[in-house]
Amino acid sequence: MSEQKLFNIFLNKLEFDPLDYLISNEEQELTEVQKKTIENATSIMKDNIIGEIKAFGGNVKINEEKFKELENKADEELKNEEYQDIKKELKNYTKKLRELIEKTCVAIIPVKEMPWVDLLFRTVPRIIFEKKLELLDNNIAYYGEIKCILSRPIIFGKMKNEKSLFAPIMGAIDLGGYKLDESQKEPKSQNFSYISAIINSFDSIITKNHLAKYHEGYQRHGDPICDFLMNNNELMNSLEQITSGIESERVTSDIAVYSIAIPQTADKTTLVLVSDEGKDPKKYSRCFEALLRFSAECCNVPSQQPPASTQTVAQQPGALRTPGGQELKAWTADELAEEAQKRMITQPDISTWTEEELGKFAAERGTGLPEGMEVWTEHELQELAHKRQGGLDIPEWKIDESLKECVKCGYGLRPGWSRCPVCETPVGAEPEQKPVEVSKEEVIEELSEEIKQEDTEEPKEKSLEEVKEEKEDQ
Repeated sequence: MSEQKLFNIFLNKLEFDPLDYLISNEEQELTEVQKKTIENATSIMKDNIIGEIKAFGGNVKINEEKFKELENKADEELKNEEYQDIKKELKNYTKKLRELIEKTCVAIIPVKEMPWVDLLFRTVPRIIFEKKLELLDNNIAYYGEIKCILSRPIIFGKMKNEKSLFAPIMGAIDLGGYKLDESQKEPKSQNFSYISAIINSFDSIITKNHLAKYHEGYQRHGDPICDFLMNNNELMNSLEQITSGIESERVTSDIAVYSIAIPQTADKTTLVLVSDEGKDPKKYSRCFEALLRFSAECCNVPSQQPPASTQTVAQQPGALRTPGGQELKAWTADELAEEAQKRMITQPDISTWTEEELGKFAAERGTGLPEGMEVWTEHELQELAHKRQGGLDIPEWKIDESLKECVKCGYGLRPGWSRCPVCETPVGAEPEQKPVEVSKEEVIEELSEEIKQEDTEEPKEKSLEEVKEEKEDQ
């Protein structure tokens, strides 16, 4: 197991969440670093801010008792043998956790003349483990809820050596086990733990597979929303300027997801989020512009709702039955998407086929011979039979014409033999003529023919001598 994975297990067992240490600026003044970060994030929209900014910052001093409990829990966890290889490197983990908390801040910004009622900003600091602990504090995110609803979640990301693209998520988003409380009254965008789960989902293999499969399996085409968004060159150019985990070298994968639009069905809104991992000061304006264009274009997406009459028929519950009266289960589109998501979770590395591969399979089924299947000629089959004989040249059996056959039983007689060793027939004897078998019907038919011939024969004239002899006899 890699050191990074082992360290993540360590943090998960501690149930550490920097958002648990957030304090409102109304309760406690933020640190200078937090103030400066929020100022940089809000200065680009100052003319559109219509109220007070509500800010939150991580504070260890106010939560010292809670942090002390975390340290004690961490010390107990480190006694397990599984962390033996990283114990030395974890000496400064407390210091790194403090620093991560202090660099976590969130701002709720009320705005006007924009797609959102409230725009939100937050930092996304991370601790990585590569031979030693290191804090990455460059990642930021802008997000907000727009007053329109998409038919499905949409992600945006990059692939090495390929153009960036939008892709649909069919089914639920992989939130790493996080369960959203749909009954909460506050906007979902102000649920900080929910937003953290969404940002963490960008690194999920399942989420990246959605991007890869749409690229490879569907050739980046087919979903109406994605097609519409990708036709906007200004939106595409803006999102392509974002610094992803690939450019920041935070991830080793060839795929990076850094933007998402999630429909909130109950609220009839869509949550839109864009994340940037750049180190330059321009990342604030770059990330905000991408979010603004993405949100505005989502509001312009043509409605995918079916006509009222069609929608009514589709929503009418009705069981399907066979001619024999058996009831068949019917699935809705959402249920099918959910089942597909379950299969993807259990088999994240499941293979997919391109249209070209499917065409080859169809051609193979048409010919009856799969592509690449070995076919032998008659000459090759003869050589294969020769190999199976161990390489021996075994001649084919032929009749020895020099040997005579016994006239009675047909046994082969060698030169010098006087009798057949099987039936004792002398050599050179004439073959016995077998009696011809005649059936009763043939005999009767033959006699009948003779009688007919006798009846039809004319009487012969008698000679003088024959007449004298007859008289003498009388």
